[in-house]
Amino acid sequence: MGPMQTKAPGGCTYAVTFINDFSCHGVLHDKKTELFEKFKMFKADMENATGRKIKRIRSDNDRVYTGRFFKEYLSKQGICHEKTVPYTPQQNELAERTNRSLVEMARCMLYHEGIEKKWWAEAVNTSAWIINRIPNTVTAKTPYAIAYQKKPQLKNLKVFGALGYGHIPDEKRRKLDAKAFKCRFLGYEDGVKGYRVLDVTTSQVNIVRTVKFMEITNTGDLMTEVECDDKDGDEDVAARHATAPSREQTLTLAIFNDEVYHSNMR
Repeated sequence: MGPMQTKAPGGCTYAVTFINDFSCHGVLHDKKTELFEKFKMFKADMENATGRKIKRIRSDNDRVYTGRFFKEYLSKQGICHEKTVPYTPQQNELAERTNRSLVEMARCMLYHEGIEKKWWAEAVNTSAWIINRIPNTVTAKTPYAIAYQKKPQLKNLKVFGALGYGHIPDEKRRKLDAKAFKCRFLGYEDGVKGYRVLDVTTSQVNIVRTVKFMEITNTGDLMTEVECDDKDGDEDVAARHATAPSREQTLTLAIFNDEVYHSNMR
């Protein structure tokens, strides 16, 4: 999807989605130039997790998919590459529809809390996290449940952009320093028991474990104090307080896919 009119903090204007045709579970990447390497990592992780081989992928004719190295890799791996006819996006309908949903959700999330447009990559990633954990008209279960064979845990679900106060560890402050910093919720960090938050003072994205969020309800402000649990049973890695890399530098979502992958970049 893209190009976006506003660059993300890392400079990207595109995002790429991989969608499992069976479960409708998706994975998102924010940097077009790293697609080949990310796909190889993705393939290795998913095949190791599921014990099943990727048989074919479907994409448009963007040059990142038609380049020599990508074509040779797919050929060596025995993966059939289906390409859509130029200017015929309906041949990759699932990916197109998913991209549209991600952009529309991200737009609403940004405007709802008055977040700057440059944080679109964070909003799109969090949108993908949510879509993977809610039922749809195609599957009786959530895409996450089909892919991981277990129900997703939603107790860490927060309102995008919600104001909060993240705990500053003792090691990071002196006796008279503040114990918390004002922040906004941006999303979740893969493999880490922590939230991605935006420090409103420094405009730096941090990963924190303990934070109080003030989420808006129809009855007023609701403050919730949370210590981020291991979301959905991912890797048991604790986040104390760390500076997070931009979305352009991270694999933003993990997924157990099986046979058919749809990929699209607009």
